[in-house]
Amino acid sequence: MGDLDLFEPGTQIFTGVVRSWSGAFGELVTDSGLSLIFVLQGQGQGEPQPKVGERITISARRFRPVYQAATITRA
Repeated sequence: MGDLDLFEPGTQIFTGVVRSWSGAFGELVTDSGLSLIFVLQGQGQGEPQPKVGERITISARRFRPVYQAATITRA
């Protein structure tokens, strides 16, 4: 990781329910009660964006103050 790498090292996995969605940004409330903002911008995923209330699992890297989702799986 160089000084110019804006992402924190490593990925994290979160499972929970989509609380809100706007454009490329979503808010996920995890099973443990953590609320986090994630972004899908730049992700050429063929699947439709998750719907509010849908349960998903995301693999993400922290890009302060949001998480860049690498993959989204319907849970």
